[in-house]
Amino acid sequence: MKNPFSLVFGKEPQMLINTYEQYNLIKDTILDENPVSNTYLITGVRGSGKTVLLTRIEKYFDSLQDFIVIDINPEIDILEYLAGSIYEKSNSKFKFLKTEFSFSFKGVSISLSGEKPVSNVITLLDKLLTTIKKNNKKVLICIDDVVSNTYVKAFVQQFQIMLRKDYPVFLLMTGLYENVRNLQNEKSLTFLYRAPKIQINTLSLISIAESYEKELNVEKNDAIKMSKLTSGYAFAYQVLGYILFEREKRVVDYNVLKQFDTYLREYVYEKVYFDLSETERKILRALATDNDNKVSNIIDDIGISRESMSQYRDKLIKKGLLNKVGWGKLDFALPRFREYILVQSEFEI
Repeated sequence: MKNPFSLVFGKEPQMLINTYEQYNLIKDTILDENPVSNTYLITGVRGSGKTVLLTRIEKYFDSLQDFIVIDINPEIDILEYLAGSIYEKSNSKFKFLKTEFSFSFKGVSISLSGEKPVSNVITLLDKLLTTIKKNNKKVLICIDDVVSNTYVKAFVQQFQIMLRKDYPVFLLMTGLYENVRNLQNEKSLTFLYRAPKIQINTLSLISIAESYEKELNVEKNDAIKMSKLTSGYAFAYQVLGYILFEREKRVVDYNVLKQFDTYLREYVYEKVYFDLSETERKILRALATDNDNKVSNIIDDIGISRESMSQYRDKLIKKGLLNKVGWGKLDFALPRFREYILVQSEFEI
C-alpha cells in the first residue's frame, strides 16, 4: 500500500486536512458579484500549507467555465508570461481570441487582425483583458512564494492599473512574512497594505488525531499523543505520519522521534533559523533555555531594551515562530523547535 503521507513541498498530499474557513473566504470573495477585494496575500511559515491552499483554490476556479487561472513563476518576466498565458488559455477554454489576435514576443511585433501592430506587452494586455471583459470572463492570477524583485514589482504596479480600469482580474500570492512585508514596503505598491492577508492557521489537533487513528490503525489515545506532537503544524503532520507508516509503527518511540527531528531540521528548521537576524536567533536561544518562558528573562539574558524586544517579539510571532502563552510569556509555535534550538546552540558557543 502506498504511503498516504508526503514529504514533498507544494504537492497536494493524498492525506489532506482541509482549512475550510480560509478556503471558503477566498473562494466566496472572488465569486461575489461585488468582491470586497481582488487581491489576497497568504502568509505563513515554511511548511504551513500556503501552497496547498493555493493549489486547491486554483483547481476550483480552473473547473469553472467563466475563469482562466494563470500560475506564474515570480522569477520570470511576469507581464510577458501573463499576456501569452491569457491568450493561450483563452483560446483553449473560450475559443474567442484566436480570430482576433496573432502575436509573438522577443523582437517580433504583435499583430491584431484589422488593427495596427502592437509593439509592447502593456497594450497587448489591455486589448486581451478588454476582450475577456466583453465576453464576461475572468482571470485569476496566482503567484506562489512571492519575492520583492523587479518582475514582481513591475507586475503589481500594472495590476493596480488593471483594477482601476475595472478589468475582471484577481490576484492570489503566497509568501513568507518577511517577503510579503518587503513587497508591501515598496512606496509604489501601497495598495498591498489594503489587501487582505491570510495567516495560515495550525491544523485542528482533533482532525490530525482522527486521521492518524484511521490511516495508521492506531489506538485513539496514541493518535492523540501523536497529534499533540505535531502542534498542528501541517508539515509535521505529514512527516510524522510518513515515518510511522514507513516503519509500520503504532507508537512514537525513540527512533521515530529521532527521525522526526531530523526531517524537521533538514527540510525546514535550518533554513528558517539561518534566515533570521542574529538578534532574532539570540532571542530564540534565550527562550529555549528559559523554563519560565518569560520575556523579562530574555531581556535580561541578552541585554536588549524592552522596546526592541517588543518589536522583535511581534516579528517572530508574525513569522509563525512564536506564540504568546500568557502575560509576558512566549513559547515556540513549531513542534520540537525548542529542541532544535538547544542542539544548534551547542555548535555556536
